[in-house]
Amino acid sequence: MQYSAATVEGLSGPLSGAYTLPTFKFQPRRESIDWRRISAVDVDRVARELDVATLQENIAGVTFCNLDREVCNHCRQPVDPVLLKVLRLAQLIIEYLLHCQDCLSASVAQLEARLQASLGQQQRGQQELGRQADELKGVREESRRRRKMISTLQQLLLQTGAHSYHTCHLCDKTFMNATFLRGHIQRRHAGTTEVGELGQHLGAAGLGF
Repeated sequence: MQYSAATVEGLSGPLSGAYTLPTFKFQPRRESIDWRRISAVDVDRVARELDVATLQENIAGVTFCNLDREVCNHCRQPVDPVLLKVLRLAQLIIEYLLHCQDCLSASVAQLEARLQASLGQQQRGQQELGRQADELKGVREESRRRRKMISTLQQLLLQTGAHSYHTCHLCDKTFMNATFLRGHIQRRHAGTTEVGELGQHLGAAGLGF
């Protein structure tokens, strides 16, 4: 069977998109029909028992056999042209249905592959979310630890007493020693009217500018 690339409409969807399939072409009929094998088939039984296996065994022989030169076993006359047309039409229908079956099988295989890829991507996404959740948990634990540490330091500062530190009377900031306080005032409050008074206050304490 000869094929050329073509996009088949109707076999597309959100997972597959446009699906590329081979162009359909009928095959020539060259095989002779096996009358003995056909005669051995009980068609009524096949229909009654839904014997799909027997249909599969005979589908190629019936579909691709050449009936043009067949004659009646009794009168040796060619097959009735109308009956021959019906049989050939049935052959073409069967062949086209086989082609559709192959197309659908290929489409299903592609969809399954895309589904597996999507499932793999979803699994990787879930693993990444789990990793980020663990990381967030660690960050929260570290934050709680730091808050606890800060709270402990604040308690130590309160226990030490405010007199051990030097507070800026202009902005209420606290410094470890007078040198830091003096530098802060010179940088932040230079030129304010209260700096002179503060300088006098520090000078009286022996910590003048």
